[in-house]
Amino acid sequence: MRSMDPMNPPMNAMDRQRTLDYFERLGRDKVRLYSAIDCDRYLGGWQVRELADQWLAEKAEEERPVPLWRRIVRRR
Repeated sequence: MRSMDPMNPPMNAMDRQRTLDYFERLGRDKVRLYSAIDCDRYLGGWQVRELADQWLAEKAEEERPVPLWRRIVRRR
């Protein structure tokens, strides 16, 4: 676990939700770009960086195509 940084206090639930909403407005490509270039400058501290990584992983999972055999089995 990271040490407490007085300049970067822990995120509460409201801050987390606001950040996730901001990611949704920006879109996957911009969040990926901003987190790759300079996350501290464009998005925020290490907590936002970790949240961005989690959000991007969830988006990648959502966009992965479902195999044909699963679609067929699911319909039954």
